[in-house]
Amino acid sequence: MTDIPIIDFENFENGSDSDRQKVAAELDWAASEVGFMYVKNLGIDPEVLANAFASSEAFYTQPQEIKNLSGYSQEINHGYQPSGLQRLDPSVAPDLKEAFTMRDVHKNADKPEMWPSPEFLETAKITFDEFLRGANIVMEAFAIALDLPIDFFRNCHKGDNTALRYLHYPVITQELTEEQLGCGAHTDFGTITLLFQDDVGGLQVQGRDGVWRDAVYIPDTIVVNTADLVATWTNDRYCSTPHRVKPMISDKDRYSIAFFVDPDVDTPVSTFPSCVTEENPHKYPDTTAGAYVAQRIADSNKLTG
Repeated sequence: MTDIPIIDFENFENGSDSDRQKVAAELDWAASEVGFMYVKNLGIDPEVLANAFASSEAFYTQPQEIKNLSGYSQEINHGYQPSGLQRLDPSVAPDLKEAFTMRDVHKNADKPEMWPSPEFLETAKITFDEFLRGANIVMEAFAIALDLPIDFFRNCHKGDNTALRYLHYPVITQELTEEQLGCGAHTDFGTITLLFQDDVGGLQVQGRDGVWRDAVYIPDTIVVNTADLVATWTNDRYCSTPHRVKPMISDKDRYSIAFFVDPDVDTPVSTFPSCVTEENPHKYPDTTAGAYVAQRIADSNKLTG
């Protein structure tokens, strides 16, 4: 695997056509050859990001019995999952992470019983909107690269199937089972994922040679990866690359925030005709985003298999 490229969006939104085409071409190469990229100058408000990390840490440092009051519902993909309740790699022990997942934050904003506090909800709403705005800029570049209408992805990513997730990887004090990880090897389910990580590190990406390589923390960048449904849309022109998180054997907990940008529930997913050729014939059956993502979430939450 080639090193994960850094793509600068500084001249994308207000730049010339050639500036926009340049960014789109860099994105196209990264999605085709690596499946991961670092993005900078996307315009994410640093105060919004800092507040989100602070809200996450404040939640996770509470007593366990308080955190458990916000229990996870698979049906709506919302709530708190303690360490050991998700297995993203079914071949190894459950993941050594805590997660608070919030699918379509605004849909559940009028249900106070689903939220740890009004302040937590308010921060989540602002964060969700800011991240979705940034994600749509990235997907606009993908639309240019794929010769699609400029608003193709924006029109089917309004947020009803998109999830904000606060993640906490505690320092490991127990004896690990063989191959146990902070987060097991997996691919993401939808279109793209934005990952905001701290300086503790731990994320690894698997190259096509099978070797795991560190995706190190780079200040002022966002890790972006392409996921399974965009691989389906593009007939595997774009990669959906396996990745994992090492267990935290350092002396410092790891916090990260993932934003899973999945197409709206009713979005039909059919391979783009431009990505089907005689050399690369049609591979995937048609589906809908809601059905596909729901099944993948259910599979990842099974503790057996």
